[in-house]
Amino acid sequence: MSETRSILIAEVAGDGPLFGKIGAMETNRAVERCRNRAERSIESNDGTLLKTEGRQIVAQFQRCENAVLAAFDMRTRVSQLPPVSGVSLSVRIALHIAAPDAGGHVPAAALDLTKMIVKNTPTDQVLVTTEVVAALPDSLQPHLDRESAPVVAGYDLPLYQFKQGTAATPLREAFSPTATSIALHSVLSDGAEHPAAPAPVSSASPKASLMLRHENHNFTVSDLRPVLLAGREDGNDLVIADKRASRHHSRVEWRQNRFVLIDTSTNGTYLVDEAGNEVILRRSEADMPARGRIGFGYSPLETGAEVVFFDIGQR
Repeated sequence: MSETRSILIAEVAGDGPLFGKIGAMETNRAVERCRNRAERSIESNDGTLLKTEGRQIVAQFQRCENAVLAAFDMRTRVSQLPPVSGVSLSVRIALHIAAPDAGGHVPAAALDLTKMIVKNTPTDQVLVTTEVVAALPDSLQPHLDRESAPVVAGYDLPLYQFKQGTAATPLREAFSPTATSIALHSVLSDGAEHPAAPAPVSSASPKASLMLRHENHNFTVSDLRPVLLAGREDGNDLVIADKRASRHHSRVEWRQNRFVLIDTSTNGTYLVDEAGNEVILRRSEADMPARGRIGFGYSPLETGAEVVFFDIGQR
């Protein structure tokens, strides 16, 4: 599938009753919050956002597994948003695969087909084409349901939807990780490299859990919830107020029995272990030590800094 593109189209659903309750402006803001969460799922799974149109988000992925993981991730993130005036919003998602055109772009016909499919996708479901199913590992076939999937005019092959109750954990187990951590040295403000760096936890128990504490809020990363997003924008799990933080600053992943901190920011992510050793990540990643603190665009050792503390334990 190296010469194909995986297409993901997500559509926010359930906002109809809000117009009469809170008006168009506040309803659109509620939809935008859902879209922000969906966009972060695309980014954290190495996708490319192609277009945002009202309730819809259009993205492409080089790898089919990333598209599937992004779909389940965004469905979870949107469901975790609090109800608006008693109304809970959700998403419906369609996935397709197509060969790019001569310019390397997804053909318009493939995009139109995927848009038609998402319009027929049940709320809070992920609907996939036969081409997507062919690219999935055999271990995922028991999680797919052909009988309950709708028929869409213009697509002659069967459509499949993931069965009710399918979670992200079996999906991640079915796919091999696509990235590995790199070894980093501690970098001080003078730009010189120093040998002291946080000692990583290179192999953690499958029952390991990373707890992060930010002000009065606690967050957990584990094999049950393998990605946490941090940044200044409201769509993140962990929202940083400091203006030195980027809108989409960094993320934490559970990957191959270890926790990895990935920087995607402008000013870098600062990681300090319990001994005070500091490493600065600049568009790079590192395994996380057993405990320490994180600064987003600044050192967490600064006086008065907005700091996230973390430690790894057993759940």
